[in-house]
Amino acid sequence: MKKLLALLVLSVVMCATASMAFSQEAHAEKAGEADAHHEEESTFHVIARWGNFAVLFGGLIYLLRKPMGEFFRTRRNDIVAGLQRAQDAQASAKARMDEIEQRLANLSRDMATLKGEAAKESLVDRERILSEAKREVERVVEQSRQQIERVARTVEREIKETIADQVIDRASNTLRSEMTQDDQKRVVIRFIKKL
Repeated sequence: MKKLLALLVLSVVMCATASMAFSQEAHAEKAGEADAHHEEESTFHVIARWGNFAVLFGGLIYLLRKPMGEFFRTRRNDIVAGLQRAQDAQASAKARMDEIEQRLANLSRDMATLKGEAAKESLVDRERILSEAKREVERVVEQSRQQIERVARTVEREIKETIADQVIDRASNTLRSEMTQDDQKRVVIRFIKKL
């Protein structure tokens, strides 16, 4: 799961970097800087970017193949097991129904009573099977939703941390370049007074 999350973050960062590079190139072309050297360089950059994309995409497929295969295999096994349980329950209900019908053929005097019981049992079994299947589906959907929410929160937190780090770096660079010694002294004195 951590590997999957790291790959997801890496792919988001790579896509963002590639889109910024493509937008800068488009902006440069719109500005009219399309001389022969730039065209050669632009063609090389386009080929290099597509190559980077192909390598990244291939790497993601290679790295995600096993976890995704295991995930889908596990899901398939869970679904197959659930269907098998439903089929077993249905076969059991059918066997019970057959037994009741056989008893009805032998006992004509209890026919009305046994038919009523069989109908009730099959309805109860059907309702039980349907409710179990519905609960199982709801549980799987809820687990998937929770897992997606956890991944989304983690990605959002990491993006916020990255943005915050960049903002702090830019602010500190701006303060270092624009703040004089007198300004720094005034800030320190103001800070000491507040303390």
